[in-house]
Amino acid sequence: MQAKAAADLKAGAGVGELWAGVLVGPTAMLLQLEANYALVLWSCATGHTWPLHLVSLVALLATVVAGLLAYRVWTRVTANEDGSGPIARSRFMAAVGILISLLMCAVIVAQWIPVFIHHPCER
Repeated sequence: MQAKAAADLKAGAGVGELWAGVLVGPTAMLLQLEANYALVLWSCATGHTWPLHLVSLVALLATVVAGLLAYRVWTRVTANEDGSGPIARSRFMAAVGILISLLMCAVIVAQWIPVFIHHPCER
């Protein structure tokens, strides 16, 4: 199984999932922050806060999916005894993707909390 996993990783299978696990969470968090800043004036003018909640929900879901993709690669490859090669690198990158996704989920929720507490017109 390990030889097949190494051959698959060398062929490029799972590389997109690994990069998604590392990059989607921070990108979603930054897009959520920027979109909420852009939408707050419209939300204040109309009194609707649902776009702010929708942006946060989409960012959270994207980050969870990216973490699950990284977890899928992490469970698919087994630990390599010598700690080198494509399996060890992929396992490390998958672990980093999982941890980054967890951290970004916490940041997205922390940025979402003020939407529940404060009205958009408060400055």
